[in-house]
Amino acid sequence: MGNIFFAQSSLGCNPGAGSVFCAQYDAVAWGVGEDMFTWRWRDDGTVEYAAGQLATGWELASDGLSVSVDVRTDAEFHKGWGTMTAQDVAWSYNQVNPLITKHSIAPSASYFSTLFGENPAVAVDDDTIEYRFAAVDSHWHTYMMNGNGFVGMVVHPQRAQEENGEDWMRENFIGTGPFQVEEWIRDDRAIFTKTGQHWEFDPAVERIVIQAMPEDATRVAALRTGELDATELAIKSVPEALEAGFASTGSGNASQQGVIFSGNLWETHNALTGEDLNTPANGVYARDIQWIGNPYSPNDGNNPDALDCPDGADSMQMDQSCGDMEQARLVRWAVAMAIDKETINEQLLNGLGWPVHVGYADEKSEFWDTKWEYPYDPAMAEEYLDRAGFPRGGNGVRFEMPLFISSGHTGGLGEEIGDAIGGMMNDIGIETSVLKYPYAVYRPGLVNRSATIPRLTAGDDGQTIYPFDWPKGIEESSLSRGGYCMCYETEWISEIYLGVAEENDPQERINLNRQYFDNMHFWALKPGVVAVPNLTIYNPNSIEEWVMEPTPFGTSAFWNIVPANR
Repeated sequence: MGNIFFAQSSLGCNPGAGSVFCAQYDAVAWGVGEDMFTWRWRDDGTVEYAAGQLATGWELASDGLSVSVDVRTDAEFHKGWGTMTAQDVAWSYNQVNPLITKHSIAPSASYFSTLFGENPAVAVDDDTIEYRFAAVDSHWHTYMMNGNGFVGMVVHPQRAQEENGEDWMRENFIGTGPFQVEEWIRDDRAIFTKTGQHWEFDPAVERIVIQAMPEDATRVAALRTGELDATELAIKSVPEALEAGFASTGSGNASQQGVIFSGNLWETHNALTGEDLNTPANGVYARDIQWIGNPYSPNDGNNPDALDCPDGADSMQMDQSCGDMEQARLVRWAVAMAIDKETINEQLLNGLGWPVHVGYADEKSEFWDTKWEYPYDPAMAEEYLDRAGFPRGGNGVRFEMPLFISSGHTGGLGEEIGDAIGGMMNDIGIETSVLKYPYAVYRPGLVNRSATIPRLTAGDDGQTIYPFDWPKGIEESSLSRGGYCMCYETEWISEIYLGVAEENDPQERINLNRQYFDNMHFWALKPGVVAVPNLTIYNPNSIEEWVMEPTPFGTSAFWNIVPANR
């Protein structure tokens, strides 16, 4: 078959340079780029989380602090750039790490600085790389160095950048996948063609055309008219599409959408380096913000007398929460209790999702505990706001709280969920403006730790396909300094993350993560909303079968498409 035409709500920039913040994750999921490891389905329907991709073998040191990885000798770079070597891989990894390549703002930058610290990847021969870790991490290969973790990257040829420069790389994607990039224009289209020289896959499709179509209704119409062979739709549009004869496929994941309360920076020192972060002087505390707790000045004169901290109290302890920390916690709990998750699921997702109470915890998991639920109780939410010292004014408004939704979030559904949440907040006296603009505009505030506007997101780890015993919350702590964050940071998140990462016993990892969810539920730093299944809809007259590989990134594995005879 010649062409497959696919659309989604947006299209990130060309991830041809390893240090840029672009669509690296999509590049791997779609089959133009590759990483060391990947995920694959096992015959029993479970997931193998450490399947080799460009890696063929590895040997972990007995102390868990270094690993020697063997790489393929038959992976060819696109467009005549030669055979991949271990040096290309090591260089590509170092391009992402901001402690080595100082200007890196790649999606995985903060994760690599946490995993490797200042230790560069080193090619010891043509097919072997030595990696040294800054700390033991039990999911170094299932998540951190894996294209299907939220920490993947793409291996590029070092020679291409040395000869042409980084600006050229930004416009010219050179990878090792079964498809190569012919064109990639942000928020417009990308065109991939089959290479015919891949070490593993020989796709049945010659050409993939990916188009950015922001409006869900436009994608529905294009699917019906035959302009598109496949598309991602807002989940509410899926039942009607299936009833009309279209088919669906998925990657086995649902994203756990929730409200993230950035600005609650409660960690004073970097958990890895010990560096003093001078957090009390951070600009997020320049003025009192209702949903941000200030543990450095808990008795700030803004709190009701009943919440004041007694002498010697530690306001960051769950059993001693007081002052500004308790005031902000009551506000966040009020937000959590005012969100009608069931209604959002039924009306906006046609019942195809399910409630999320605390991000990263799936109520369908065998490890779910009902004590982590937030009840839907608007009356109690209003009572909490009164206790926090924010009564309704003469106009019925207690205070203002904006809510950010990135453009095209979850296929455009995110904007609708945000509007629904905004209405629910208005009902309890929190006047909420829903801000909708590109994530790239919002992201700098995350990197420099100045973000204070709540936002709707699943975060990196808010994926139902992730195992319960994996380390949680690297992007919620000082461990991710230098890159992306959820932008609340607490010492207990760092401690639990490092404890889980170093623990070999699965049951002990589960126990530690239960403590994480106990704490997260109490502080309500990311009250959940709804789980949105990742589904792709396709025309069975164009595509006979499409088995996606497991991934948190939605549409994947164009190389697995079996075209229909037409």
